[in-house]
Amino acid sequence: MDNQKHVPRLTEAQQKKFEEGLFETRWTEAGEPYFVVEDGVDLKEFAALAKMVLESKKEIAHDFTSKVIDKSGEEEVTFEYQSGWFLEGLGELPLN
Repeated sequence: MDNQKHVPRLTEAQQKKFEEGLFETRWTEAGEPYFVVEDGVDLKEFAALAKMVLESKKEIAHDFTSKVIDKSGEEEVTFEYQSGWFLEGLGELPLN
């Protein structure tokens, strides 16, 4: 199966917008990233952009829920990261 078939293409403008809005990337104890953005950034729009950035890099091989929070910590938006790795879920299939 071609794991690169459904990889979102990130434009230079989208990458720049992501970098401009990002204050820092933090990591959960499980090793999953989430994003802190500058106050005033549209969290829903940034969450969609963060999802696209993560999915285009394909560095994490499992699905998880991530989030975007503003620098003040007052608001957050979650999003679902989908790895697209073809082995995802194979361990849960019946063996017969």
